[in-house]
Amino acid sequence: MSDFSKLLSRFIKEKKISVSSMVEYCGIDRSAMYKIIKGKRNPPSLEIRDRISHFMRLTPEESRLFNQAYEISLTGKDVYEKRKQAEKFILNFPAVFQTEYSSFCSSSSSERPEILPEKKCTAFSSQNIFYFYAQQIIESEADSENGQIGLLLQPDSEFLFSFLTSLKLSGSPCFIDHIFCMNHFSKGETSYNNLDTLSRLLPLFINGIHYRPYFFYDNVHSHYHNLNAFSSMILTKKYAITCTADLKNGILHKDPKTITMLWKLFHSYKAKCHPLFYIPNSVIEDGSMVQKTVKNCSELYFIEPEPCLIPFISESILPSLLPEDHPNRETMLSYMYSYLKESKKSFSKADMHFYFCKNELDRFAETGILTELPRPLSDTYALSVKERIELLEKIFNSPFKVHYHFLKEPFLQAASRLRLCVGENSMYLQFLNNQLHRSYLFLQEPEIIEILFDYLKNIDKNTICSEEETLAYFRETINWLKKKEKENEPCLTSRKS
Repeated sequence: MSDFSKLLSRFIKEKKISVSSMVEYCGIDRSAMYKIIKGKRNPPSLEIRDRISHFMRLTPEESRLFNQAYEISLTGKDVYEKRKQAEKFILNFPAVFQTEYSSFCSSSSSERPEILPEKKCTAFSSQNIFYFYAQQIIESEADSENGQIGLLLQPDSEFLFSFLTSLKLSGSPCFIDHIFCMNHFSKGETSYNNLDTLSRLLPLFINGIHYRPYFFYDNVHSHYHNLNAFSSMILTKKYAITCTADLKNGILHKDPKTITMLWKLFHSYKAKCHPLFYIPNSVIEDGSMVQKTVKNCSELYFIEPEPCLIPFISESILPSLLPEDHPNRETMLSYMYSYLKESKKSFSKADMHFYFCKNELDRFAETGILTELPRPLSDTYALSVKERIELLEKIFNSPFKVHYHFLKEPFLQAASRLRLCVGENSMYLQFLNNQLHRSYLFLQEPEIIEILFDYLKNIDKNTICSEEETLAYFRETINWLKKKEKENEPCLTSRKS
């Protein structure tokens, strides 16, 4: 019997349900109902499942368990858990930037040292001492010129990573290279913990730190139960900490020869690892990686604030997006023509699904500003009402395989900050950092890509509007703009008014 049929049988027994009456209420064959109860088949539809639930008068908590068991019976427990992890990652995306850090220095712990020891080698056997040493040597390195920090540890210390996220930097850049383990499983096994790891790392990209994560595959659980003495390290130019995986026992090093040796060891490990992200450093690099992501996939799913309209832009608009005094204007303009051409090619080949916010379509209709462009470009030019109409009408006459869906709750808040594109074998994240600059991260880890792709491909239809409903609103928007154009009115009033 499946978990669903066991739960159904339990409710029937506890609530003394008449199966004959339930069969009549649900409008299905008696033998079919008994097959559902015995776990030989699932309810043929959500409607039948909900009728069974309603007939048994389930409480809200019982209904949640009943619906969850039904979903697991359809997909299997492993797939269900992976999809729930993907949903949690997307819905909580803004929350990963809201880290709070309380300095260890404010602790009243009696074991807290006053200063770093002067000895070349100091042993410790307390996690609190580790946190104090780590805080002191990292802050010192962040204040130095061209700071260099090496981390060899799992990103599961809430204190350490909230501290790194809130690190106050001097004017000089600080570089953090981080090596950690990711789980690697065969098909059919659970691998969703890797998505939790990604959530812990994302906050480090918002504070201006040059953070470069590298990973290797292994069983993460084994790192806490093996016989390795000091499997974790923190390195700076002047100090090093070697410690156990639980960060409780270790040694603080100050000897230059020891630190040099440990850095050589760290770099040899890094050479054997994979970069978790490719991080572009310019608008052109951003665009090139977006094109590469799209080009390598036949099916793509996007969650983002705005509808994707760039491929429908007329080439005649491009020069208006760049001010006359823009540095390297001709080079940038040439790139933009090429990008637009490649975007149209990609759209003609791939099946693309866009999940976005209705209010962003309203904003475009009202302002003519293409906020999907990088800010220096989107701020320079607003499309005229006529240009907005022409652009939106191209969607209805397009040969592209593009599918538009408005997002519903609970995704609207997450989509207002997150831009996520996932294909079968590539993906990128885009978000605003603390300086309100867009950050692009192109992910290299295939199992995370697979989990997010599967989730978006099978997204709950109750959380998005149908394509027909969405396109009907596009048509209403075009008609609203045409009315404004005919009346020669500026679009200063709200689209909703």
